[in-house]
Amino acid sequence: MLTAKITKIENQHITLALLDGQVLVVPESSIEGKPAEGLSVSLLMAVPGSEDAARQKLAKDILNELIS
Repeated sequence: MLTAKITKIENQHITLALLDGQVLVVPESSIEGKPAEGLSVSLLMAVPGSEDAARQKLAKDILNELIS
């Protein structure tokens, strides 16, 4: 799972800054919840056919974060 920060919201597009300095622009409709500049978001990436494994890894990461 990648973490990024919302740096700009403009014309229904959101600019995300990854921790390594890369920038990604995504449609506002692709982010669940209420996006706002300065908020952190989690990115889940998976190739077709491995979505279930990616969701399981995300669930495990969330549980580990809650426990620690």
